[in-house]
Amino acid sequence: MYAFIEGEIIDKNEHCVVIRPDGVGLGLRVLVPERTSADLPPTGGAAHLHTSFQVREDSQTLYGFESAPERDLFEALLKISGIGGKTALAILDLPRNRIVEAIAAGDSGVLTQVQGVGAKTAGRIVLELKDRFAEELVAEWGRAAIADVASGYFADITETGAGRGFAEAVEALVELGYHRGEAREQVRRARGTLGDEAGAEDLVRHVLRHVG
Repeated sequence: MYAFIEGEIIDKNEHCVVIRPDGVGLGLRVLVPERTSADLPPTGGAAHLHTSFQVREDSQTLYGFESAPERDLFEALLKISGIGGKTALAILDLPRNRIVEAIAAGDSGVLTQVQGVGAKTAGRIVLELKDRFAEELVAEWGRAAIADVASGYFADITETGAGRGFAEAVEALVELGYHRGEAREQVRRARGTLGDEAGAEDLVRHVLRHVG
């Protein structure tokens, strides 16, 4: 029903943000992952969220997400028996590299870290979502991390070629939640497989697909 919401942030906390749409005299309460709330500007700033409107017998709830793929994953999670809105948000608050590992690599054990998700439910999540979301999540979150790094920390580095690709891939994995030492080792292994001229995005994709 609602594809997105855009407007001024009136109030927010870790799991909820109140947004006043431009030109409308009301505030909409939107439940969000904790990571999304942290990424949004403070009260008075502008927000743009992709939304999912869920209607139940006893409630009507609007959820918000930073990207359309994240919203689509949330809605797919809700279709799995035993997964409600609160649990789906908790899954999306896992480190992004761990979500990719769980769905793309089939590591259902990652999902059991979330309260309320047992081994059987985690197995169903992986079984039902792997084919649909694995490639999309690797592409969406891998590219986003690389873009953040390339426009920030590495903006004034003159190194080019293989060395720059290696460094950017390491920083992208760190952004996704890897420890730096682990990230360097995994990128080194990926470059050994793909070749010295492999770019940062290819290196990151290789790591996320093959490291369990």
